[in-house]
Amino acid sequence: MSIVTARALDTRPAGAYRLDALSGAEVVRWDELIAPYEGRELFHRNVWLDYLASSRRVEGARWAIRADDRTVGYLCGGLLQMGPYRILGTPLRSWGTNVMGPLLDHDADQSALFVALDRLAATERLAMIELEHPSLSPRLLQSSGFERVPDWTFLVSLSGGEDAMWRRLESTCRNRIRKAQAAGLVVEDTDDPDVADEYYAFYLDLMRRKGRRPPFSRDTPRLLFSHLKKADCLFALRVKDAAGRLLAVGLFPHDERAMYFWSGASREEGHPLCPNDYVHWVAMGLAADRGLRLYNMSGHGRFKRKFGGELTAVARWHKCYWRTARWARTGYQLWAARSAVRTIRRPAAPRPSETKRPAPARRGVEIVTTSQRPAFRPSDFFRAPLHDFPIRDEILYQYLPLSANMDVLEVGPGSGVTAFRVAPRLRSLTLLDIAAANVAHLRDALAGQPNLRFVCADVCQPGLGAQLGRTFDAAYAIEVFELLPDPEQCLRNFAEVLRPGGQLLLQFPNYPPSLSPGMTHFRTKAELGRLLQRAGFAQWNVCSLRLRPHAWFLYEHLHERPIRAYRRHRSRNGHDRPLMYDESWAFQHGRRLEPFKYALHTAWAALSAAMRVGGPVFDHSAVGDDILNRNLIVLARR
Repeated sequence: MSIVTARALDTRPAGAYRLDALSGAEVVRWDELIAPYEGRELFHRNVWLDYLASSRRVEGARWAIRADDRTVGYLCGGLLQMGPYRILGTPLRSWGTNVMGPLLDHDADQSALFVALDRLAATERLAMIELEHPSLSPRLLQSSGFERVPDWTFLVSLSGGEDAMWRRLESTCRNRIRKAQAAGLVVEDTDDPDVADEYYAFYLDLMRRKGRRPPFSRDTPRLLFSHLKKADCLFALRVKDAAGRLLAVGLFPHDERAMYFWSGASREEGHPLCPNDYVHWVAMGLAADRGLRLYNMSGHGRFKRKFGGELTAVARWHKCYWRTARWARTGYQLWAARSAVRTIRRPAAPRPSETKRPAPARRGVEIVTTSQRPAFRPSDFFRAPLHDFPIRDEILYQYLPLSANMDVLEVGPGSGVTAFRVAPRLRSLTLLDIAAANVAHLRDALAGQPNLRFVCADVCQPGLGAQLGRTFDAAYAIEVFELLPDPEQCLRNFAEVLRPGGQLLLQFPNYPPSLSPGMTHFRTKAELGRLLQRAGFAQWNVCSLRLRPHAWFLYEHLHERPIRAYRRHRSRNGHDRPLMYDESWAFQHGRRLEPFKYALHTAWAALSAAMRVGGPVFDHSAVGDDILNRNLIVLARR
C-alpha cells in the first residue's frame, strides 16, 4: 500500500502542526496507535481501511499529527483520483462509512490541524478534502473554509436490557415483530460467504422496482463480508420462514461499542411477514448481548423511526481547493438530483393472480403541469406589495388551472403579492388570514383591486362556511398546511366551502418537527388520504415536488444561502422564525424596507426569469405510501 508523504515546509512557524506519513511498521501497529483515543470507531481501524482500499479502489493513507516532536493525534483516509482531481476522503459520502476524520488529544488545536490540511493539499495537489467526525468544531471548520453538508440519523440506545429496548419501540413496530415471530420466522448470524450474493440478489430486485441502478457492484458486499466477518466485526443476518425459504438479509458492521446498519434487502413476496422489522430487532439483541451500547441506523426515515431512536444531526464537511473542482462537485449534485427523479424501468407484467382480479377504481386527480403565468407588467415593480421572492407562485401557476369565471379562496396570503398577480384573471378572490394585523395591511396594500375580499378567520375552527357566506370553485394554501394545529378540521372546512367539483391545491413540506418549524406532518399517504376522505373529498392525488436542477442551483445560491446567513445572524440576537406572517421581521419592519422595494422587485424578476429558462420551475413525481421528509403537492376534488 503506497503512503503519501506530507512534506514539511521551511516556512512553517514554530509549534505549527504537520502531517507525517506513517512508516510500514507503524501502519501494521495502526490499531494499537489509535487505541487510546475515545473518538476511535470501527471506521478508523485497519480492517475497515483495508476493506475500503479493496472495494473502492482508493489509496489508503495514515498520518501522525505532530507539533514539533509531540504527537497530538492521527488521521486516516483514502486518496482517490477522479479525472483531473485528486481527493482526500476521510471519508467520502459514497463509501458507506459513517465517520472517520482526525483523532486528537483533548488539548489539541483544531485550527492548527486545518492549517496543516491546507499545507497537505498544496503539497499533494489535492483538489478537495472531505471529512466527518463529531468532535470537530463547526465554528472552526467554517472559519477555515469548510462547507457543511447536513444530514440526520437515528441513534438507538441498547442499554437497559431487552425489556427497555422493547418499550422504546413504537407500537406498530412491536406488532410487526410479534407477527414475524408468530409466523415462525428465524434469524441466524451466518459465517457463510454466500450471504453476500444472497443480499445482492435481493438488492438488485429492489433497485429494479425503484427504477434505479445499483451504486455498487456485487464485489462490494463480498469484500465487506470477507474483511469484517473474519475480524468478528459483522453481523450477517439471514431471515428465513418456517419452510426454510430465505426472506431477507441484513448486514450490520460493529465494533466493541456500537453497531451500524450498512444495508439490507428482502424478498418482495415476504413483506407481509415483516422480516425487515424482525431482522433489526434481532440485530439489536445480538449487539446488546455483546455489551454494545448504541445502534447507529446510518440514516433517517419512517421505517427507522419505529425503533425508538433519537433523531440526531450529523454533518460532513468539504473544502474545494480548485475552483473547477467546486464547479464539478456542484454539477455532479445537479446531475444526481435529476437522476433521482428519472425512471429506467418499464411497467412490470402483472402476476397471474393479479390478472384474475378486476382493477380497483382509480381514486386520483391527475396532476399535470400547465403554463398560465400572468403577463409581466413594468408597473409591477412599484405597484406590487413589497415581497420576498415569490417562488410559491410558480406552484400555483403550474398546477392549479384558473380562469376568469372562477371564485377562488386563498388561505395564508402572506404579503399579498400572489393575490396582486392572479386577481385580475379571476371573477373574485377571497384572502383569508388568521392575523388581523396582516388583513388590515392587505386591505391597504391591495386597495386598487376591486374583486378582492379580505377575511380574518381561523381555518382550523368549525363553521368557516357560515363565516364566509359563500362557496368557491377552487382554493389553495401554499406552505401553510404544515403550520396548522388541526389539519382534519382544516380539510373539512375546505370541503365545506368548495362547490361540487371544486379543486383544492395544498403544497407543504412534510417533515417532522425536528426538521420543520411546523407541527403537522404525515408518515404515510394512507394517513393523509383518510383525512381527505373523512373531510368529504371524492378524489385526490399526492406527489413529491422539487425544483428542477437548474432552478434549484439559482434559487439555492442567489436566495437561500443569503437568507440562511441572515437568519443565523438574527438568531444570535434571539430571533426565531415565526409561524405567523404578522410576527415576521419583514412584516414588522416593512417601512424600513420600502426604500429598497424597486431594487428587490427587479432582482426577484431577474431571478424568476433565469429560473424559468428551459422549462417550468418545478418537477413532480409519484410517491409510494412513505411520504415523510418530502415536499408534497396535494390536488383534491370535492
